[in-house]
Amino acid sequence: MFKEKLAAVVFEGGIVRTDIEEQMLSVRKGVAFDNMKKALTADGIDEVILCTCYPDLAEQAAAEGVLIDETTADAAFHFGEHLKYVMEKFCIDSVIYLGGAALPLIRPSDFEWIAHQLRYFKNIVVVNNVQSADLIAFTPTESLNYIDLPENDNFLGFLLREAGMRRILIVNSARINFDVDTPMDMLILEQCQNVGPESRRALDQLNLSRDYLIRALDVIRESGRDRYAEVALIGRVSPPMMAVINANIPVRLRVFSEERGMKALRREETGEAVSLLGHFLEEVGPEKFFAHLASVADVALIDSRVLLAHLQLSPSAADRFYSDLGMLDRIRNDYLRSFTEAAYSAAIPVVLGGHSLVYGGLWAILDEWGLLNHDLPYLPS
Repeated sequence: MFKEKLAAVVFEGGIVRTDIEEQMLSVRKGVAFDNMKKALTADGIDEVILCTCYPDLAEQAAAEGVLIDETTADAAFHFGEHLKYVMEKFCIDSVIYLGGAALPLIRPSDFEWIAHQLRYFKNIVVVNNVQSADLIAFTPTESLNYIDLPENDNFLGFLLREAGMRRILIVNSARINFDVDTPMDMLILEQCQNVGPESRRALDQLNLSRDYLIRALDVIRESGRDRYAEVALIGRVSPPMMAVINANIPVRLRVFSEERGMKALRREETGEAVSLLGHFLEEVGPEKFFAHLASVADVALIDSRVLLAHLQLSPSAADRFYSDLGMLDRIRNDYLRSFTEAAYSAAIPVVLGGHSLVYGGLWAILDEWGLLNHDLPYLPS
Protein backbone atom coordinates (compact mmCIF):
# COMPACT_ATOMS: atom_id res chain seq x y z
CA MET A 1 0.00 0.00 0.00
CA PHE A 2 1.34 3.42 -0.96
CA LYS A 3 2.22 5.66 1.95
CA GLU A 4 2.78 9.34 1.43
CA LYS A 5 6.11 10.68 2.67
CA LEU A 6 5.98 13.38 5.33
CA ALA A 7 9.21 15.23 6.02
CA ALA A 8 10.34 18.00 8.32
CA VAL A 9 12.61 20.40 6.44
CA VAL A 10 14.87 22.96 8.12
CA PHE A 11 16.62 25.77 6.22
CA GLU A 12 19.63 27.40 7.88
CA GLY A 13 22.16 29.45 5.96
CA GLY A 14 23.40 32.90 5.10
CA ILE A 15 26.48 35.07 4.94
CA VAL A 16 28.16 36.09 8.20
CA ARG A 17 30.40 39.16 8.25
CA THR A 18 30.82 40.41 11.84
CA ASP A 19 31.47 39.13 15.33
CA ILE A 20 27.91 39.73 16.52
CA GLU A 21 26.59 37.81 13.53
CA GLU A 22 28.97 34.97 14.44
CA GLN A 23 27.46 34.83 17.94
CA MET A 24 23.98 34.89 16.42
CA LEU A 25 24.93 32.05 14.09
CA SER A 26 26.20 29.86 16.91
CA VAL A 27 22.82 30.08 18.64
CA ARG A 28 20.92 29.63 15.37
CA LYS A 29 22.84 26.43 14.69
CA GLY A 30 22.07 25.20 18.19
CA VAL A 31 18.36 25.91 17.77
CA ALA A 32 18.26 24.25 14.35
CA PHE A 33 20.02 21.14 15.63
CA ASP A 34 17.80 20.83 18.71
CA ASN A 35 14.65 21.20 16.61
CA MET A 36 15.83 18.53 14.18
CA LYS A 37 16.40 16.19 17.12
CA LYS A 38 12.85 16.88 18.33
CA ALA A 39 11.46 16.18 14.86
CA LEU A 40 13.42 12.92 14.66
CA THR A 41 11.68 11.69 17.82
CA ALA A 42 8.19 12.81 16.75
CA ASP A 43 5.74 10.16 15.58
CA GLY A 44 4.39 10.66 12.09
CA ILE A 45 7.49 12.25 10.54
CA ASP A 46 9.28 9.99 8.06
CA GLU A 47 12.39 12.04 7.36
CA VAL A 48 14.15 15.14 8.62
CA ILE A 49 16.06 17.17 6.04
CA LEU A 50 18.50 20.02 6.58
CA CYS A 51 19.26 22.54 3.84
CA THR A 52 22.40 24.43 4.84
CA CYS A 53 25.62 25.97 3.65
CA TYR A 54 27.39 25.25 6.95
CA PRO A 55 29.50 22.04 6.76
CA ASP A 56 29.83 21.72 10.55
CA LEU A 57 26.08 21.82 11.10
CA ALA A 58 25.53 19.41 8.22
CA GLU A 59 28.06 16.93 9.63
CA GLN A 60 26.56 17.13 13.12
CA ALA A 61 23.01 16.63 11.81
CA ALA A 62 23.95 13.80 9.45
CA ALA A 63 25.43 11.88 12.38
CA GLU A 64 21.93 11.86 13.93
CA GLY A 65 20.26 10.54 10.78
CA VAL A 66 19.22 13.84 9.21
CA LEU A 67 19.34 13.94 5.41
CA ILE A 68 21.45 16.80 4.03
CA ASP A 69 20.89 19.13 1.12
CA GLU A 70 24.02 21.22 0.67
CA THR A 71 23.52 24.81 -0.41
CA THR A 72 25.84 27.75 -0.97
CA ALA A 73 26.14 31.02 0.95
CA ASP A 74 24.75 33.01 -1.96
CA ALA A 75 23.01 36.35 -1.57
CA ALA A 76 20.88 35.42 -4.60
CA PHE A 77 19.41 32.35 -2.85
CA HIS A 78 15.70 32.04 -3.67
CA PHE A 79 13.69 30.38 -0.91
CA GLY A 80 10.65 29.26 -2.88
CA GLU A 81 12.58 27.80 -5.79
CA HIS A 82 14.88 25.87 -3.49
CA LEU A 83 12.03 24.56 -1.37
CA LYS A 84 10.36 23.21 -4.52
CA TYR A 85 13.66 21.65 -5.58
CA VAL A 86 13.97 19.89 -2.21
CA MET A 87 10.39 18.58 -2.44
CA GLU A 88 11.20 17.04 -5.81
CA LYS A 89 14.69 15.80 -4.90
CA PHE A 90 13.49 13.89 -1.82
CA CYS A 91 10.05 12.94 -3.24
CA ILE A 92 8.16 14.60 -0.38
CA ASP A 93 4.35 14.55 -0.38
CA SER A 94 3.73 16.56 2.81
CA VAL A 95 6.15 18.90 4.54
CA ILE A 96 6.70 20.70 7.81
CA TYR A 97 9.01 23.59 6.97
CA LEU A 98 10.88 25.45 9.70
CA GLY A 99 13.37 28.30 9.56
CA GLY A 100 16.66 27.53 11.30
CA ALA A 101 16.20 29.79 14.31
CA ALA A 102 12.44 29.52 14.50
CA LEU A 103 10.52 28.16 17.48
CA PRO A 104 13.38 27.23 19.82
CA LEU A 105 10.84 26.19 22.47
CA ILE A 106 8.73 23.92 20.24
CA ARG A 107 8.02 20.42 21.60
CA PRO A 108 8.01 17.01 19.88
CA SER A 109 4.28 16.84 20.65
CA ASP A 110 3.76 19.98 18.54
CA PHE A 111 5.48 18.30 15.60
CA GLU A 112 3.28 15.25 16.16
CA TRP A 113 0.08 17.31 16.15
CA ILE A 114 1.09 19.04 12.92
CA ALA A 115 2.01 15.71 11.33
CA HIS A 116 -1.40 14.35 12.35
CA GLN A 117 -3.14 17.21 10.51
CA LEU A 118 -1.12 16.52 7.38
CA ARG A 119 -1.87 12.79 7.54
CA TYR A 120 -5.63 13.09 7.98
CA PHE A 121 -6.51 16.20 5.98
CA LYS A 122 -5.61 17.27 2.47
CA ASN A 123 -5.24 20.62 0.79
CA ILE A 124 -4.30 22.33 4.05
CA VAL A 125 -1.60 24.70 5.23
CA VAL A 126 -0.70 24.86 8.93
CA VAL A 127 1.03 28.04 10.11
CA ASN A 128 2.22 29.60 13.35
CA ASN A 129 1.43 33.16 12.24
CA VAL A 130 -1.18 34.53 9.88
CA GLN A 131 0.84 37.38 8.42
CA SER A 132 4.47 36.27 8.67
CA ALA A 133 4.90 32.57 9.34
CA ASP A 134 8.14 30.84 10.32
CA LEU A 135 6.59 27.38 10.46
CA ILE A 136 4.63 26.38 7.37
CA ALA A 137 3.34 22.82 6.98
CA PHE A 138 1.27 21.85 3.96
CA THR A 139 -0.01 19.04 1.80
CA PRO A 140 0.23 18.29 -1.03
CA THR A 141 3.64 19.73 -1.86
CA GLU A 142 2.50 19.92 -5.48
CA SER A 143 0.70 23.08 -4.40
CA LEU A 144 3.97 24.91 -5.00
CA ASN A 145 3.27 24.52 -8.71
CA TYR A 146 0.27 26.83 -8.45
CA ILE A 147 1.74 29.88 -6.72
CA ASP A 148 4.37 32.48 -7.48
CA LEU A 149 7.24 31.11 -5.43
CA PRO A 150 8.26 33.64 -2.74
CA GLU A 151 11.83 34.84 -2.23
CA ASN A 152 11.57 34.29 1.54
CA ASP A 153 9.50 32.11 3.83
CA ASN A 154 7.34 34.78 5.51
CA PHE A 155 4.77 34.99 2.72
CA LEU A 156 4.47 31.30 1.81
CA GLY A 157 1.55 30.50 4.12
CA PHE A 158 -0.44 33.46 2.81
CA LEU A 159 0.18 32.47 -0.83
CA LEU A 160 -0.91 28.87 -0.24
CA ARG A 161 -4.12 30.01 1.40
CA GLU A 162 -4.76 32.43 -1.46
CA ALA A 163 -4.35 29.46 -3.81
CA GLY A 164 -7.33 27.78 -2.13
CA MET A 165 -5.83 25.72 0.65
CA ARG A 166 -7.57 25.58 4.03
CA ARG A 167 -5.48 27.29 6.70
CA ILE A 168 -5.07 25.85 10.18
CA LEU A 169 -3.58 28.35 12.62
CA ILE A 170 -1.73 26.84 15.56
CA VAL A 171 -2.97 28.37 18.79
CA ASN A 172 -0.84 31.25 20.01
CA SER A 173 1.73 30.41 22.70
CA ALA A 174 5.30 31.29 23.60
CA ARG A 175 6.73 28.14 22.09
CA ILE A 176 4.89 28.68 18.81
CA ASN A 177 5.57 32.40 18.34
CA PHE A 178 9.12 32.92 19.59
CA ASP A 179 11.98 33.13 17.06
CA VAL A 180 15.64 34.03 17.44
CA ASP A 181 16.20 36.83 14.95
CA THR A 182 18.15 39.36 17.03
CA PRO A 183 20.67 39.45 19.89
CA MET A 184 17.90 40.48 22.28
CA ASP A 185 16.03 37.31 21.33
CA MET A 186 19.11 35.32 22.31
CA LEU A 187 19.23 37.03 25.69
CA ILE A 188 15.54 36.29 26.21
CA LEU A 189 16.03 32.65 25.23
CA GLU A 190 18.86 32.51 27.75
CA GLN A 191 16.30 33.21 30.50
CA CYS A 192 14.20 30.16 29.56
CA GLN A 193 14.52 26.72 31.11
CA ASN A 194 13.10 24.52 28.33
CA VAL A 195 15.99 25.10 25.94
CA GLY A 196 17.64 22.29 23.99
CA PRO A 197 21.19 21.21 24.94
CA GLU A 198 22.92 22.56 21.82
CA SER A 199 21.09 25.87 22.14
CA ARG A 200 22.06 26.09 25.81
CA ARG A 201 25.69 25.33 25.00
CA ALA A 202 25.77 28.17 22.47
CA LEU A 203 23.96 30.56 24.82
CA ASP A 204 26.49 29.84 27.57
CA GLN A 205 29.25 31.09 25.26
CA LEU A 206 27.69 34.50 24.65
CA ASN A 207 29.67 37.55 25.68
CA LEU A 208 26.90 40.15 25.69
CA SER A 209 25.48 42.58 28.25
CA ARG A 210 22.07 41.71 29.65
CA ASP A 211 21.70 44.92 31.69
CA TYR A 212 19.11 46.72 29.53
CA LEU A 213 16.88 43.66 29.29
CA ILE A 214 17.07 42.79 32.99
CA ARG A 215 16.27 46.37 34.07
CA ALA A 216 13.18 46.40 31.89
CA LEU A 217 11.99 42.98 32.96
CA ASP A 218 12.40 43.91 36.62
CA VAL A 219 9.93 46.76 36.20
CA ILE A 220 7.35 44.39 34.71
CA ARG A 221 8.01 41.66 37.28
CA GLU A 222 7.67 44.06 40.24
CA SER A 223 4.40 45.56 39.05
CA GLY A 224 1.57 44.72 41.46
CA ARG A 225 -1.81 45.54 42.86
CA ASP A 226 -0.72 48.69 44.69
CA ARG A 227 0.74 50.25 41.56
CA TYR A 228 0.44 49.01 38.02
CA ALA A 229 3.53 49.68 35.94
CA GLU A 230 2.94 51.57 32.69
CA VAL A 231 4.39 49.30 29.97
CA ALA A 232 4.87 50.71 26.47
CA LEU A 233 4.92 48.20 23.60
CA ILE A 234 5.84 49.75 20.27
CA GLY A 235 6.12 48.12 16.86
CA ARG A 236 4.52 45.00 15.39
CA VAL A 237 2.53 44.19 18.52
CA SER A 238 -0.16 41.55 18.01
CA PRO A 239 -3.65 41.47 19.56
CA PRO A 240 -2.98 38.03 21.15
CA MET A 241 0.04 39.44 22.99
CA MET A 242 -2.04 42.29 24.37
CA ALA A 243 -4.78 39.85 25.40
CA VAL A 244 -2.33 37.59 27.21
CA ILE A 245 -0.84 40.48 29.18
CA ASN A 246 -4.23 41.96 30.04
CA ALA A 247 -5.49 38.59 31.27
CA ASN A 248 -2.46 37.65 33.35
CA ILE A 249 -0.12 40.51 34.24
CA PRO A 250 -0.87 43.43 36.61
CA VAL A 251 0.32 46.26 34.34
CA ARG A 252 -1.20 49.07 32.31
CA LEU A 253 -0.39 48.78 28.64
CA ARG A 254 0.39 51.65 26.31
CA VAL A 255 0.48 50.02 22.88
CA PHE A 256 1.30 51.52 19.53
CA SER A 257 1.06 48.72 16.97
CA GLU A 258 2.12 49.47 13.40
CA GLU A 259 3.18 47.71 10.21
CA ARG A 260 2.39 44.13 11.17
CA GLY A 261 3.32 41.96 8.19
CA MET A 262 5.58 44.60 6.66
CA LYS A 263 8.19 42.02 5.64
CA ALA A 264 5.77 39.44 4.28
CA LEU A 265 3.90 42.12 2.33
CA ARG A 266 7.24 43.60 1.16
CA ARG A 267 6.32 47.05 2.48
CA GLU A 268 9.77 47.47 4.01
CA GLU A 269 11.44 46.41 0.78
CA THR A 270 9.40 48.77 -1.40
CA GLY A 271 9.65 51.72 0.98
CA GLU A 272 5.90 51.73 1.67
CA ALA A 273 6.24 51.16 5.42
CA VAL A 274 5.01 54.18 7.34
CA SER A 275 4.75 54.88 11.06
CA LEU A 276 2.90 57.62 12.91
CA LEU A 277 5.47 57.36 15.69
CA GLY A 278 8.12 57.57 12.97
CA HIS A 279 6.68 60.92 11.88
CA PHE A 280 6.76 62.07 15.51
CA LEU A 281 10.37 60.92 15.83
CA GLU A 282 11.28 62.93 12.74
CA GLU A 283 9.56 66.01 14.11
CA VAL A 284 11.10 66.09 17.60
CA GLY A 285 14.32 64.05 17.27
CA PRO A 286 15.46 61.03 19.33
CA GLU A 287 16.14 62.85 22.62
CA LYS A 288 12.72 64.49 22.87
CA PHE A 289 11.05 61.35 21.55
CA PHE A 290 12.36 59.31 24.47
CA ALA A 291 11.78 62.13 26.94
CA HIS A 292 8.10 62.19 25.96
CA LEU A 293 7.97 58.39 26.13
CA ALA A 294 9.42 58.44 29.64
CA SER A 295 6.68 60.86 30.70
CA VAL A 296 3.94 58.31 29.98
CA ALA A 297 5.62 54.94 30.64
CA ASP A 298 7.74 53.21 33.27
CA VAL A 299 9.36 50.86 30.76
CA ALA A 300 9.36 50.50 26.96
CA LEU A 301 9.94 47.55 24.66
CA ILE A 302 10.44 48.78 21.10
CA ASP A 303 10.47 46.85 17.84
CA SER A 304 12.79 49.39 16.26
CA ARG A 305 12.55 47.83 12.79
CA VAL A 306 9.27 49.62 12.13
CA LEU A 307 10.81 53.02 12.88
CA LEU A 308 13.88 52.17 10.79
CA ALA A 309 11.67 51.13 7.88
CA HIS A 310 9.72 54.37 8.12
CA LEU A 311 12.94 56.38 8.12
CA GLN A 312 14.23 54.25 5.21
CA LEU A 313 17.62 53.98 6.89
CA SER A 314 18.40 50.40 5.77
CA PRO A 315 21.27 49.89 8.25
CA SER A 316 23.33 46.73 8.05
CA ALA A 317 22.32 43.70 10.10
CA ALA A 318 25.35 44.32 12.30
CA ASP A 319 24.30 47.93 12.95
CA ARG A 320 20.80 46.79 13.93
CA PHE A 321 22.24 44.19 16.28
CA TYR A 322 24.73 46.59 17.85
CA SER A 323 21.87 49.05 18.33
CA ASP A 324 19.83 46.42 20.16
CA LEU A 325 22.75 45.87 22.51
CA GLY A 326 23.51 49.57 23.01
CA MET A 327 27.05 49.16 21.62
CA LEU A 328 27.33 52.73 20.36
CA ASP A 329 30.98 52.59 19.33
CA ARG A 330 30.23 49.77 16.89
CA ILE A 331 27.29 51.43 15.07
CA ARG A 332 28.31 52.98 11.76
CA ASN A 333 25.01 54.62 10.83
CA ASP A 334 25.05 58.08 12.43
CA TYR A 335 21.30 58.44 12.91
CA LEU A 336 20.91 54.94 14.34
CA ARG A 337 23.75 55.67 16.75
CA SER A 338 22.06 58.84 18.02
CA PHE A 339 18.71 57.06 18.24
CA THR A 340 20.26 54.21 20.23
CA GLU A 341 22.10 56.58 22.56
CA ALA A 342 18.87 58.46 23.29
CA ALA A 343 17.01 55.20 23.90
CA TYR A 344 19.47 53.78 26.37
CA SER A 345 19.99 57.14 28.08
CA ALA A 346 16.28 57.57 28.70
CA ALA A 347 14.86 58.14 32.16
CA ILE A 348 13.11 54.77 31.98
CA PRO A 349 14.39 51.30 31.04
CA VAL A 350 14.17 50.85 27.27
CA VAL A 351 14.85 47.72 25.24
CA LEU A 352 15.34 47.75 21.47
CA GLY A 353 14.87 44.69 19.30
CA GLY A 354 12.80 43.17 16.53
CA HIS A 355 9.37 41.62 16.21
CA SER A 356 9.93 38.86 18.79
CA LEU A 357 10.74 41.40 21.49
CA VAL A 358 7.13 42.62 21.53
CA TYR A 359 5.59 39.25 20.75
CA GLY A 360 7.05 35.76 21.17
CA GLY A 361 10.03 36.82 23.25
CA LEU A 362 7.98 38.75 25.78
CA TRP A 363 5.46 35.90 25.81
CA ALA A 364 8.27 33.44 26.58
CA ILE A 365 9.47 35.51 29.53
CA LEU A 366 5.99 35.76 31.01
CA ASP A 367 5.55 32.02 30.50
CA GLU A 368 8.89 31.42 32.22
CA TRP A 369 7.64 33.34 35.24
CA GLY A 370 4.72 30.91 35.50
CA LEU A 371 2.06 33.58 35.12
CA LEU A 372 0.16 32.29 32.09
CA ASN A 373 -2.59 29.78 31.43
CA HIS A 374 -1.50 26.71 29.47
CA ASP A 375 -2.77 23.88 27.29
CA LEU A 376 -5.27 25.78 25.22
CA PRO A 377 -6.63 23.73 22.31
CA TYR A 378 -5.32 24.10 18.77
CA LEU A 379 -7.80 26.18 16.80
CA PRO A 380 -8.49 26.25 13.05
CA SER A 381 -8.85 29.68 11.50
